[in-house]
Amino acid sequence: MTMKQMEVHMKNARLGRVLTVIAIAMVLVGPAIAQNNPITITAYVSGGSSVQPADDNKIYKLIQDKLGVTFKWDIVVGNSTQKTGVLIASQDYPDIMSGDTRLIDAEAYIPLEDLIQKYAPNLKKHYSDDPSVWEKMKAKDGHIYILPNFGVIHNGPSDTAYWGAAMWIQKAVMKEAGYPKIKTIDEYFKLIADYKAKHPTTEDGKPTIGFSILTYDWHAFTLINPPQFLAGYPNDGNGVVDPKTGKYSVHLGLDIAKRWYKLLNAINAKGLLDRDSFIDNYDQYLSKLANGQILGVHDQLWQFNDSQTPLQAQKKILQTMMPLPIVFDSSIVPHYRDRPLPNINNGWGISVKAKDPVRIIKFFDAQMTEEWQKTLAWGIKGEDYLLDPKGQPYRTPEMRKAQLDPNWAQKNQAAIWNANAPKLEGHFSDGSATGIANNSIEYQSTLDPTDQAILKTYGVASWSELMDKSPPPNPSWYPGWQLTPPDGSPAQFAWKKANDTAQKFLPKVILAKPKDFDKRWKEYLDALAKTNVQAYQDFMQSGIDERIAKFGKKK
Repeated sequence: MTMKQMEVHMKNARLGRVLTVIAIAMVLVGPAIAQNNPITITAYVSGGSSVQPADDNKIYKLIQDKLGVTFKWDIVVGNSTQKTGVLIASQDYPDIMSGDTRLIDAEAYIPLEDLIQKYAPNLKKHYSDDPSVWEKMKAKDGHIYILPNFGVIHNGPSDTAYWGAAMWIQKAVMKEAGYPKIKTIDEYFKLIADYKAKHPTTEDGKPTIGFSILTYDWHAFTLINPPQFLAGYPNDGNGVVDPKTGKYSVHLGLDIAKRWYKLLNAINAKGLLDRDSFIDNYDQYLSKLANGQILGVHDQLWQFNDSQTPLQAQKKILQTMMPLPIVFDSSIVPHYRDRPLPNINNGWGISVKAKDPVRIIKFFDAQMTEEWQKTLAWGIKGEDYLLDPKGQPYRTPEMRKAQLDPNWAQKNQAAIWNANAPKLEGHFSDGSATGIANNSIEYQSTLDPTDQAILKTYGVASWSELMDKSPPPNPSWYPGWQLTPPDGSPAQFAWKKANDTAQKFLPKVILAKPKDFDKRWKEYLDALAKTNVQAYQDFMQSGIDERIAKFGKKK
């Protein structure tokens, strides 16, 4: 597209938006449109692995019968960037489109806040129970264009599996020690040392490794991040934020970092550290975990879960890992587990070419009732799930097996709509978890008896609860890792140099003889001082300050 064509396109987009807003304003003062007024909604879906639902899909048929809505899908297969670019150039927009910041920049969406205020009380309540969510949804011009599809939690989080950062430990280590309740990093390493002394090799004859670190390529955040968690801070990226002052500090050279790397230096001297951590690639790291060799790591489960699957398949459950919220001292309150975050700029938006925005927003609102949310999330009672005498939802083994079949999903779930739609998460008003798999009966059915027994020993119902039964509200600036310096900026270059310096010098610090630790640490700090890391810190502080000014310090 030439510059002239782009100018014409943007002018036309602005004109289209103005006309659409005028049309909406006219409708707002006109008579209300009946909710059961039949409508076909055209929908553009980019990203993901969505496929066309079956023509006889029962949930879409129910939506058509009860809410008067039929969908016509345009699902991107292949290069979504190119397809969205063509769509923007043509301005031949459907009624609704899955969230894309390029579509916001192209002025392809209409503002939604007035429509929500007037016609969508369920949506308004959903997004404004926490006022900060409503504010965070707004684009730079103050308008709301996209309705977040995930991360708005009601009545407390209900997640069960834990995929985040933790000090992970092999379950066999905990069993041999009698499943103790530990909190500090010294207790953690003592358990590993005691187990390794008794079991220098695995059942397959491979050497047992006390603690390993993934340092390969971009995965090296597992080398960088532990100090903040051990000191009781949440995951704010490459630094910590003082909750009282809002001051951001890159933690690479802080005392909490020195304390952690000195601990690693000490366990290396005791033969507990995997010295190949600094030369192994990602596959080698996963292989050692899959062999049951490694007793402990700091990592996030999504990064190493592929190593756990074969152990589970072989019923070697004790060789799989469990998470622990380990900190430096017993006086520190752990903050590993956070609350889900609103998935800003991801979800449905209504286009400037939408035929009937009011009717569409009314449909969005109607599907936000608890009755519809249970249908969309659980299916149809009696067919897809049952209720026990206490009202707890559950599925029979036959139902669970059927629902693993993609062909079944094509006929029995409104997956494309629901993946992008606003939804209730957390708990319904009756106390049941919004995700059926997060309810006790269903979650327990997915666990091996060994894992069930471990969780019962610790008095919790899930691995998430083991990390924190009730995580505190996320601070207003959280998470700092969302703040990314612009390409080519001094802050970006500064962080790259600082990160490269850490990855170069920290292995030398960790592997040094204990008597040389302070010398190597000083060499590292001297090199870090030459990276202009202050430019990155200033960028982060600016972003933190902006969020605090807009949302306050707490929420």
